[in-house]
Amino acid sequence: MPTFESLDNQEVRLLKRHHNTVFILLLVLGVVCASCSNPRASSETLEIGENGEQMPEDMVWSVYDINAGGYAEASAVANEITEEYGTQIRMLPSSSGVGRMMPLYLGDADVGKIGDEVKFAFEGTEEFFDLGWGPQDMRALWAPISPFGIAVREDSNIESIEDLEGMRVPHISGNTSINIKTESMLAFGGLTLDDVDVVEFNDYGGQGEALIQGELDIASINPQAGGMFEADSLEGIRWLQMPASDEGGWDRVHDVASWFNPREIDDGAGMTDDNEILGHAYLFAGYADQDEEDMYAFTKSMVEQYENYEGATANMWTYHPDEIVTSPAAMGVPFHEGSIRYLDEIGLWDEQKQEENDALIERQEDLQEAWTIVEEEAEEMNLSEDEHEEHWLERKEELVPEEF
Repeated sequence: MPTFESLDNQEVRLLKRHHNTVFILLLVLGVVCASCSNPRASSETLEIGENGEQMPEDMVWSVYDINAGGYAEASAVANEITEEYGTQIRMLPSSSGVGRMMPLYLGDADVGKIGDEVKFAFEGTEEFFDLGWGPQDMRALWAPISPFGIAVREDSNIESIEDLEGMRVPHISGNTSINIKTESMLAFGGLTLDDVDVVEFNDYGGQGEALIQGELDIASINPQAGGMFEADSLEGIRWLQMPASDEGGWDRVHDVASWFNPREIDDGAGMTDDNEILGHAYLFAGYADQDEEDMYAFTKSMVEQYENYEGATANMWTYHPDEIVTSPAAMGVPFHEGSIRYLDEIGLWDEQKQEENDALIERQEDLQEAWTIVEEEAEEMNLSEDEHEEHWLERKEELVPEEF
């Protein structure tokens, strides 16, 4: 695959914007929402703003793979946007963080319904260090909270996360977003991956079946994933608790990933009452250079169409404006100017959030400067790939320490 070391990220994405890529194949297989078949849509309905702002006529969204809950959520929103405004939306599904970020990076997608890879990309870590991208100028658009937890069989002797020492724990190949959640939840119980039997597993959605078949001792997964309801119907499952009152446990979680927080739900597979587990912002996000008017209209459409999509999946209630994450510091990623404009209109923005946003934008600028410095240092020091990554993480902390 060609590299573009002499170009900055913005130039690379603009160069590639009109080029064919392997993702064109996915366009053929993606969901195409055509306004011509929708009675609610007309040439006039693209208008959404009081000042004549309009939804884009066409959009491409990068999303999780077809069997994932995030795909179902994105599809529900896309259907209503198409029905109301006539916007044609194509989905580009992928099961990996790189696969979801790549269309955004290349300019083949406008927005993404993406996981923790947005944070990794913003910081230039994990896969995005390996790819040589460096820190990416990402922006949040809409931030529902998604639940995540550790499930065991109903008849298991495992009662708490502390009991997982020596147990078979999945490591999902090529999915750092999932694996960092597993690592964080183990940390809640005072454990690391060195304390468990790590099982390499290719199928995130297949964990429920593997749990019931005895191939895994736990599933590390969204409790609302379809496979977990099936697993519960076969043998029964339950969830290991992460009480918000356990400050030491949550401090250890935040040592691994500062953007995870306590979440309480009662509508996951195998749940009959409230369960205290992990929550994370499951963002619609894009690059900072996306058109402000388009992103304003997109964000406004999330609210205006809420009553039409709220019943599509069990988790859609988290899309309500009263439920989303609006603190940039809580996500570690700043909001887009277009989204800020609409959040301010509906009373969900204030001076504190603006200060957080400004600080994160400044952080991105500093990260990019630090990346340039470290690249030069690594070349001068003739570092190996592993040494280079370790040097980047150390120098990043020195040059651009996290404020939140």
